[in-house]
Amino acid sequence: MFRWIYGVMLILSFTIWQLSGTDETLSGEDVPKQRSVERKAEMVSSTPSHKEPVTFHVITKKHYIDGVTEITEEQEVIWSMEDFWAKYSDWTIEEHELENMVFSKQVNEISPITEQQGYFGVTEDGELAVFQGTPNEGNVMESFNPIPLKPLEAKSKLILTDGIKITSSEHFQQVISQYTEAEDM
Repeated sequence: MFRWIYGVMLILSFTIWQLSGTDETLSGEDVPKQRSVERKAEMVSSTPSHKEPVTFHVITKKHYIDGVTEITEEQEVIWSMEDFWAKYSDWTIEEHELENMVFSKQVNEISPITEQQGYFGVTEDGELAVFQGTPNEGNVMESFNPIPLKPLEAKSKLILTDGIKITSSEHFQQVISQYTEAEDM
């Protein structure tokens, strides 16, 4: 009989010890599956529902047939990388760092500045050149192969000395081919 009382006392003391010894209840952190679900929920709630934009420092370089390189720099706010890459799909990437991009493109036209202020002329060294303004007043923008001035007619020399106004890309190509062909004479 003492065994039975001894057993009941042992069970009763164990129950009292369990109830009084710990005042903690199980939480989500104590159960591994709940912890991962809770952490996922925290991550989802802390992540904004819309994506934040990324800002890139973008440099573009347009290389024109007249030798002019037009460089633009801007801070570009990008909401969609897909749209960003589509915008520059016909450009070549020269440099790419974390938030810096340099793109270049060969443009088969004359530059806007040449179209507005460009003249063909001859430098003091006898090179065919593109001047910003008339050859007497302007600055050389780009030099080409030297052309022999002696085989040219006096009229052609005078025209080049005064300057030939560049009117279009086609005109630019015509003058280049006309005076570089004179080199073969």
